[in-house]
Amino acid sequence: MVAKRSPLLLSALMALVVAAPASAQLVTKKFDWSPVNGIQKVDVQVNDVVVSQLKFDMGDTIAPIRVSSAKVSVRVDNNSEIDQEVGVAVAVFDGDGNLVAAGNGGNKVGELNKGEREEFTVRFSYVYRHLSSARSFLVTLETKPKGSSKKKWTPKPTPTS
Repeated sequence: MVAKRSPLLLSALMALVVAAPASAQLVTKKFDWSPVNGIQKVDVQVNDVVVSQLKFDMGDTIAPIRVSSAKVSVRVDNNSEIDQEVGVAVAVFDGDGNLVAAGNGGNKVGELNKGEREEFTVRFSYVYRHLSSARSFLVTLETKPKGSSKKKWTPKPTPTS
């Protein structure tokens, strides 16, 4: 006997197949520190969103709060066919592997529209004092296509004794 397939079940399966590629994606790449006049070319891409250039600004300390104005401008191109939420993180290391600067940035409101380019600012506000000893850095690019399903965060249950 052949079982009948429910149209509702088939629709749900098709929705899952279509939604799976639309979920958030993440990639991290490591680069040697070699900016020329503060600019370094890179190639980090996921979901047809590309980080291709970073412009480092070693900054200065802003008195009296002792916060740094050090930052990196990250050029991001959305070469995909859909708008994307974009996040970028940059972590800089010295020759011994110590973290000497770190920060993140991305869309504040809305998305990076398809076919558009934007510069995100990643600030190194509090961890910056040894930035001059930089030897390598990591760039993380996170993308999420507009309209992809959002999974609501829920806390883990409290263990019982």
